[in-house]
Amino acid sequence: MTLPARPLISVCVCTFRRPEGLQRLLATLRAIVIPDGVALELVTVDNDAGASAKAVFDRITADWPWPARYVVEAHPGVGHARARCVEEARGDWIAYIDDDEWAEPQWLQALWQTRTALEADGVFGPVLASYETTPPEWLLRSRVYERPRRATGTQLHWSQCASGNVLFRRQLSVDVGGFDPAFAQSGSEDCDFFWRCLDVGARFVWCDEAVAHEAVPPHRMTRAYLRRRAYLEGQNYVRLHAHRKGRTTYLLFALRGLVIVLLLAPLIYGARLLRVTDMFLYEGKLQGGLGKVLAAWTPVSREYGASSSKPPGSQG
Repeated sequence: MTLPARPLISVCVCTFRRPEGLQRLLATLRAIVIPDGVALELVTVDNDAGASAKAVFDRITADWPWPARYVVEAHPGVGHARARCVEEARGDWIAYIDDDEWAEPQWLQALWQTRTALEADGVFGPVLASYETTPPEWLLRSRVYERPRRATGTQLHWSQCASGNVLFRRQLSVDVGGFDPAFAQSGSEDCDFFWRCLDVGARFVWCDEAVAHEAVPPHRMTRAYLRRRAYLEGQNYVRLHAHRKGRTTYLLFALRGLVIVLLLAPLIYGARLLRVTDMFLYEGKLQGGLGKVLAAWTPVSREYGASSSKPPGSQG
């Protein structure tokens, strides 16, 4: 009697010039609990044409407990890297985790158990910020790095779906045509992809026990970085809708963004005159409004592949 093949999960990592982060992530993946009855493989896609991650990968995976492969995707852009992961993956299920993150031991087991119990097409988990240095008080008060958590089993909207901590059915990529290269360098390629998956009937749920952590280095704790991130999130939010509904969408969101700017600019200016310091959350909303206003007239910024920072607008 031939036993049925075990389900194969391809654990996929996109990396770009983060050797320390990749080393930390791989160390935690080695220690994860493997779900009962499941086989694993590791697929690492280096988005640096110079293959800068190969030495770290080779050293860490020399005695890796399950099949592990490393490939280079020379086309810059996180969308190209994620698409290459799907192309290289041999599993029916894909689990994404980013190279500035690391997994708790029960991470994959919790994702798989929730998927099995709820018969979901995709399961998403929390990503908790881990500050590399003591963050400034204004940053903690703004709570910009505190992502929402939900009860396990909560069904998700596309705007709640990001690629930093997810397990999903590989067939979905075939069904919707994969990651759109229009978002490859700007970020939000994951929101666009999962939105299209939901359109064809996929069911995505939350698993609050599948915890990953994300490093927040000092350069991501500055007002300049966070303002730029908020601006690009506003820009990408409009691009996502316009990509689906046509260019007239730009005008609609430009008007919405203008209202936000007109309401918040005097409030923020007045707060500065009065030396009120707890206004950064509103400053971020103002920058998001500006991003919406200018989305149609400003070039798409290359965020992934241009530096070692995660692309603003990507919610993973």
